[in-house]
Amino acid sequence: MDIPNHRQQFAALVQAQTTVISALPYLLGCAFTYFYYRHFNLGDTILLFIAVISFHLAVNGHNQYTDYQRFTSSGSVSENNIIAKFKIALPWARLIIGSLVLISAIIGIYLTIKAGWPLLLIGILSFIIGYAYSGGHHPILKTPLGEPASGITMGYNITLLAIYINIYNSPHFDPFFWLTGLLVSLPAILVISNVMLGNNICDRKEDVQIGKRTLVYYIGRPAAMKVLVSCYALSYIAIIAAVILRLLPVFTLLSLLTIPLVYRRIKVFVNRPDKMTTFFNILISLQLILISEIIFTVIGIFFNI
Repeated sequence: MDIPNHRQQFAALVQAQTTVISALPYLLGCAFTYFYYRHFNLGDTILLFIAVISFHLAVNGHNQYTDYQRFTSSGSVSENNIIAKFKIALPWARLIIGSLVLISAIIGIYLTIKAGWPLLLIGILSFIIGYAYSGGHHPILKTPLGEPASGITMGYNITLLAIYINIYNSPHFDPFFWLTGLLVSLPAILVISNVMLGNNICDRKEDVQIGKRTLVYYIGRPAAMKVLVSCYALSYIAIIAAVILRLLPVFTLLSLLTIPLVYRRIKVFVNRPDKMTTFFNILISLQLILISEIIFTVIGIFFNI
């Protein structure tokens, strides 16, 4: 295999294809805010979006970097680790990760000065969880808390950031935006948690070699599959609940039309969970649910339905 160029190495290191996992909760938060609060700050929203994506890519790169170090120290060989597969130099990887963190931090500091301490609080919590997820002597990803940690950080916190940055200067500021944000972000929390759960189902044997004791390790693959399917079902129930509570327009219910498509995708993965051939169905299911929810919410806003 030829040595990949820096562009290919960058995309692989930060797993650029997973950017959608952070982008969709953010867009969901924006759509909800415009519908429910009728307030929107375009410039701040774009800046914060850049910070969120930069931090997401930095966490991905850090995950790959620490995984490579663990495999190297244990003497094991990984078929899936990006740094080894794409021949990425460790100093270059550190430079990329550090640069992305710096971009996110600079924008975050600027917006905190402008929008206030709640933004700083949400950002710090996200940063702590992001680092603790793969860093330190006892990273979260090596525990059964990896799935909920990823779902809450990306599904809830990112949605919350999108809501706050658009209402902080609203004349009718809602101090309970964190609660309405939690209800609206439940589908994102659940389907993002499933990405990590599906990943851990595929990597169970490799994870044991490097000391990971994930949820799949403790409850077994059959039970993990039941949790996976249940999370998809609950995500649709959460959408229905949000519409009933008038947090989202009635038109959002049309996202339920994706149920047969998601069912077929998940059935393929459950029957043969494999990182290379069927895991992509988990990512596609996430997109089907969240993209349809966002699109139909926007249409509902446009037609006032």
